[in-house]
Amino acid sequence: MTCCNGQRDMEDVRGRDSHKSPMLCKIWRVLFCKDKDQGGDPCVVIPGSMIRRPDPCIYSQFLLMQLGKPVTWDNPDVRIFLNGVEQYTYNLTADTEYEVQITVHNASRDKPANGTAVQVEWIEFGAGAKVRHPIANLVANVPVWPGTAVVSTQWRTPATPGHYCIEVDLDHPDDGNPANNRGWNNTQVYAANSPVDRQLRIFNAYPGDCPLVAEGGGPYLDYRRAIFGWGVLAAMAAMFYSHVLRSRVLDTDNVFIGYALLMLIAYVVAASLGLAYYRLHNNRLKPPQGKRPTNPNRINCHLVEIDVDSHVFEDQIGKNFDPETVFAETPLIWPAHVEPSSFVFQAGEAFRDVTFHTDAPDEPGPPGVFNVRVRQGGEPIGGATFVITRGD
Repeated sequence: MTCCNGQRDMEDVRGRDSHKSPMLCKIWRVLFCKDKDQGGDPCVVIPGSMIRRPDPCIYSQFLLMQLGKPVTWDNPDVRIFLNGVEQYTYNLTADTEYEVQITVHNASRDKPANGTAVQVEWIEFGAGAKVRHPIANLVANVPVWPGTAVVSTQWRTPATPGHYCIEVDLDHPDDGNPANNRGWNNTQVYAANSPVDRQLRIFNAYPGDCPLVAEGGGPYLDYRRAIFGWGVLAAMAAMFYSHVLRSRVLDTDNVFIGYALLMLIAYVVAASLGLAYYRLHNNRLKPPQGKRPTNPNRINCHLVEIDVDSHVFEDQIGKNFDPETVFAETPLIWPAHVEPSSFVFQAGEAFRDVTFHTDAPDEPGPPGVFNVRVRQGGEPIGGATFVITRGD
């Protein structure tokens, strides 16, 4: 159940609404279709959007963060091996060939996800990196839930030493939920030398101006109101009062022509007045030349917010999968924070380094896991998991 990431809740919602479909089909059949028993053609055609589709997926931190769930960047569906021994992305050697294994799931109980494209790339360790370096393009044939498929590829690390993040993107032409197709494996392990300070690079997703976002009630909506609102209402009013207006406005005894002409005249006049009104209204509200419209309630796209927890993902299969347990918030195992925990990118700033800090206990014990989650403009852009080991 690794890949679901809230998908089960979505399916439950669809399931609660599915009981309405038979009634809608019956109404459609009665109104528009021939009866098959009387020799007619079968008529019930279900739109493609309503057909149950395959749903290939992977443990997706970005979807989980959007759903308000804790995440780990030690992706359970991405594994790296060297001579059969599993590795972390923190400890990869430059110019060395590794095996990367990806487990692909299918959240659909009805349709296999055959022919799922699996794109594997590496990016620089950090959050929000934009430059991708291809590793391989693979194909997975995934059976229905709870089936999985494992695909693998060889990857030679770059000749330049550094830390790397593996990114996996899935693609299927009939995917029922593309939101759960992207996952990262971005983990570093350090020995505890209290205190522990490690750098994390945050890349600016918007190094220029914030992207324009269409506001509701813009010119298109206003003009549509004039065309389909003002004009239609005036035409209907003309129809109801045509018996009075026909004799006063039109010199005709033809009832049909009188109705048609009066409705047309009323529609044209009202729609024209509406278009003129909204044109003046929009010009009055138009920002000065060179200014950009702003919404005071919108989060600044250059605002970066960072938080830390000690969540450890423990996957379960089938009925043993309990979202309340698997995605439960986990407090910090011992004090840790990122400095600074929030900041605003300056104009043209490409990235900024922040510092993860923790004070590991002096006595031996189990390792501490710390997941750093980064949002920019309120949207998740990435993160990293730090594992701090302690002596035996």
